[in-house]
Amino acid sequence: MSTTQAPAVEERRSRKSSEPGDFLRRYLQREIHNLGVADSAVRRDEPEAIHDMRKAARRARSALQAYAPGLGLTEAAQPLVLDLRWLGRRLSEARDVEVQWQRIITRITESAALPGQESVYARVNEYFAEQAQVARNSALGALDSDRYRALLDSLNGIVDELAARSRPGPSTHAPATGAATGNATAADLVRTLKQLATKVSKRVDKVSDSGSRTERDERIHRARKGAKRMRYAMEVIRPLAPKRTKRALGHFNDFQDVLGEFQDSAVARERLLGILTARDHTAQSSFGLGILYQQELRIGDEQAERLDGQWRAARKAARPLWR
Repeated sequence: MSTTQAPAVEERRSRKSSEPGDFLRRYLQREIHNLGVADSAVRRDEPEAIHDMRKAARRARSALQAYAPGLGLTEAAQPLVLDLRWLGRRLSEARDVEVQWQRIITRITESAALPGQESVYARVNEYFAEQAQVARNSALGALDSDRYRALLDSLNGIVDELAARSRPGPSTHAPATGAATGNATAADLVRTLKQLATKVSKRVDKVSDSGSRTERDERIHRARKGAKRMRYAMEVIRPLAPKRTKRALGHFNDFQDVLGEFQDSAVARERLLGILTARDHTAQSSFGLGILYQQELRIGDEQAERLDGQWRAARKAARPLWR
């Protein structure tokens, strides 16, 4: 495994570079660093560690998906994208348990008139305590695996390749293969961002045409995945227009807050159904869980109504980046 520069030092050293490959290289270096920090924190069972690690993996994956083809790195990036997705999925259960345990317990404590409140509280804690241990074992198993270690080596390999390209003289690595030649320009990176925005627009537009709540939820989930990829693509090319990108990301936060709250409500509904079916319940506790389920349905509907307006504001703020 190669050793990368600390992100802050490397960024200062390369700040004046306008080579497209350098944007991706610096971004990946930072996320490799974040993965390492989060790895140690996960093993110590620190709060938010799973979240930080998933975010670093997702950022690296999204950056590679957006920009590796134009830089002639498709062959090296494709298996790495799959490995980063695998890591995210192995960590996702532990993160969902963290978020949903806190969310549902908060709902219970805020609902003073909830039928069977004490019984519901006990059932929820029992359910999530069991789920948390299973999920943590799965996450630690992933971090101790050969696949994870190979993933880190591959990430560092791409960073080394991009660094070699930015130095004078021939690269010691294998040349790019396939349709892409690796001669991407800054304009190509900006064009990629515009294409991602178009995809998100299409996905958001389809939400209003949904024939059922299930179909709507699936379409919002797709829009959310596209929005994340677009956000991380903006982060990669931030050095091209720091002030405009900062403004665009601020509006994007509002859009992603709506998507995130919608997603949390959708997952909460699944968890509540799981709690209902996991154990026998009294009539009161079943009724109480049903009320919580109904609350989450209402929250999801409210966020879905806000989606189009928040996306229009986010897209408007991002448009100067490619105009």
